[in-house]
Amino acid sequence: MEFRLTLRAALAADQLEEFVKQEEALGVELGSGSDFERALALFLVQRGLRQDLLPPSQHQNDHVL
Repeated sequence: MEFRLTLRAALAADQLEEFVKQEEALGVELGSGSDFERALALFLVQRGLRQDLLPPSQHQNDHVL
């Protein structure tokens, strides 16, 4: 039996990305109010905040012309 990471454990262990990947791999539906929805929203916000902290030359989505 494999260990399934819970949202609570993922937040406590700073493993939010792993939780999101796990839920995607298990085929969990993105239902309104679900732990998966909460985790994905928080993950995207955190990733956006980290992007904002980078100098403009290091943003992943920026393209050099």
